[in-house]
Amino acid sequence: MTDSDILLELKSVTKRYSGVTALDKVDFGLKSGEVHALIGENGAGKSTLIKAVAGVIGLDEGSMYVNGEEIFLGNPQDAANFGISAAFQELSLIPWLSVAENIFLNKEGDSAKIWLKRKDLFEKASILFEKYGIDQLDPREDVGAISAAKQQLTEIMKAVAAEPQILILDEPTSSLTETETDILFHIIETLRANGTGIIYITHRMKELDVIADRVTVLRDGQYIGTDLKSNLAMPEIIKMMVGRALELYDKTTEETTAAKEKKTVLQVRNLHKAGVFQDISFDLHEGEILGIAGLVGSGRSELMEMIFGVSKADSGDIIINNEKVAVTGVSDAIDHGIAMVPESRHRQGLVLRHSVSDNIALAVLKRFQNKLFFSNTKKTKFSLEMIDKYRIKTESPNKIVSQLSGGNQQKVVVAKWFATNPKILIIDEPTAGIDVGAKVEVHRMIRELTEQGTSVLMISSEMTELLTHSDRIMVMNDNKILGIFDKIGQEEIMSLILKDKNQELN
Repeated sequence: MTDSDILLELKSVTKRYSGVTALDKVDFGLKSGEVHALIGENGAGKSTLIKAVAGVIGLDEGSMYVNGEEIFLGNPQDAANFGISAAFQELSLIPWLSVAENIFLNKEGDSAKIWLKRKDLFEKASILFEKYGIDQLDPREDVGAISAAKQQLTEIMKAVAAEPQILILDEPTSSLTETETDILFHIIETLRANGTGIIYITHRMKELDVIADRVTVLRDGQYIGTDLKSNLAMPEIIKMMVGRALELYDKTTEETTAAKEKKTVLQVRNLHKAGVFQDISFDLHEGEILGIAGLVGSGRSELMEMIFGVSKADSGDIIINNEKVAVTGVSDAIDHGIAMVPESRHRQGLVLRHSVSDNIALAVLKRFQNKLFFSNTKKTKFSLEMIDKYRIKTESPNKIVSQLSGGNQQKVVVAKWFATNPKILIIDEPTAGIDVGAKVEVHRMIRELTEQGTSVLMISSEMTELLTHSDRIMVMNDNKILGIFDKIGQEEIMSLILKDKNQELN
């Protein structure tokens, strides 16, 4: 391929969010008929870049060209007009519509007539599936009734059906089985042969050997480098992703020994859930932060939700302070001194239409009521104390929580659960999507809690956060614990969490 084959070119593109630079003068090029893998750790800027290319967000600086012509995208339809289509990891399907209707929605001209064309849509979808060798999807089946893997395949076909010259695939195999992954690779090969350029985001390093022509690495919003995949060995790619040659994680021997000498607060023994986990066992010590590393889908969040009673194991034991306990629901977990700060503060952590005070007090409402009355005065006083203690920036405890910044919303969620005085705190992605200042505050809050004896299970996709703030690190892959480490380096963690379940990394 020559420079004349370039379909898409980004020059010095920059994007900022509330003073945080998500992309910093990044260059990127996509050629006709190539698969260009875009890789990097969580927060590297990959999602921001592809959202800009897809017209989902605007850029603050820099230029974008398609076929040598500078373009300006205001929305996804603008991108579609230039032949750009995307299948994002977050599905955009409508569950009560059929597979065919989802695939061709908004591609049939007058969308009001779509209900009159179902037979034609089913036939058109069947032709599309035959072209790409897909027999796993039934065009007539409602999307809400099919498996996650089939939903993801539907999302991909929705993007492919637009016949794009530029196709973005964001973690396309995250929910696919091996068979469906092979189908996807066949689709990619067919598109590549027809000259389509494909931007491919994945955490599964094995896939790069199979389909990638070139690889571009981003780190902390900055462009690190681009090369032919054939020139890049796996250790080199990982080093580009994580940065410099890194020192081994070490909380110092004294700290590690001290953690081991403290009493064991939580013992998980042989936890089993059909189709999810098998024989999961680990210990958590008093005042310890046990970091949990792994990709989305590795089982880390599902394991923590099981300990918190969101779901129930088929067998196995949860032992707290040497006493076997039954956790059949969230209320049981709370009664046993377990609290959980969920990954999604909007969907799981906050009641967005309610006040800061309401949200902070939500987990401890019993404190403010007697047999007959509920005391708003006591609730407000308590909330003001928590706002001051955790430095939550709000003009009033009565302010609607959705009106706070992301970092202050996260501090409200954390304060809500800290108010329960937990023995064990589960915290999932504690600083995702918040600025540096808020991160410092959240980390301070967690450390203060451990100094008071609370034990913490901390899931994080940020390696720096895990290495800096954990006493030990538990690495998960494919719903299994690969090991719990007192001392481990960032490259070692990446190698473990990126390891294909059927193949060791080279």
